[in-house]
Amino acid sequence: MLILSLDTASPFPSLAIGGGDGPERIRPLPPNAAESIPIALGALLADAGQTVGDLGRIAVLSGPGSFTGLRAGLAFARGLARGRGIPLVLVPTFAAAHEARPEPADAVFVLDAGRGDVHAALRTGGRVADAMPPRPRPEVEARAAVRGRSVVDLGVEDVPLAAAAGRIAARDEVGSHGVVYGRPSAAEEKRARLEALETR
Repeated sequence: MLILSLDTASPFPSLAIGGGDGPERIRPLPPNAAESIPIALGALLADAGQTVGDLGRIAVLSGPGSFTGLRAGLAFARGLARGRGIPLVLVPTFAAAHEARPEPADAVFVLDAGRGDVHAALRTGGRVADAMPPRPRPEVEARAAVRGRSVVDLGVEDVPLAAAAGRIAARDEVGSHGVVYGRPSAAEEKRARLEALETR
C-alpha cells in the first residue's frame, strides 16, 4: 500500500511516500510550506511513477509543532484523504521522532515552542512519553543533563519525521491521537489576556 506522509509541524518540513513497490522517497518543503504542498506532492509522485489514485493511506504529524504549519498540513491531509476515501493517520511529532531516531534509548526530544520555551518528551528504555506542556528550554536541558539523557533538538537536527510517520502508519498504529498545538495561538492568548483584564 502506498502511503503519503506529511510533516509541516517541524522546522524541516517534508513529504514522503513509501510502502509501495519502490523505495521510500522524501521531498523537503520550504519553510511556510502550505502553498507548495500540492506542487511538491505532484513532483514526488511523478518521480516515483505514481499518481494520487495510487495512495492507500495518508499520515500527518499532529503536533506539537508550528501552529500554522500544523493547521496547513492537517487541512491538506484531511481534504485529500476525504476526497480519496482513504484512511488518515494522525502521528504525534515525538512518536515520529522516536521512530526516526531510535538511539539512544534514554533521551529527551525537544522542539521550539517560542518565547524561550520548548515542547519536550522523555524517552526512557526505548519508550517515548506524550509531549509535556511547554517549559523553559534551560529547565528542560538542565533536567536532561542531571539525568544523563541526550537532548535531541528537532529544531537543529533534520530528523526525517515525515518518512517515520509513514512507517508508523504502515503498521496501522492509528490509535486515538488528537491534534496537539502545545499552546494557544498568539491571537487566542491575546484574547484571553483582554478577557482577564475586563473581568477585573
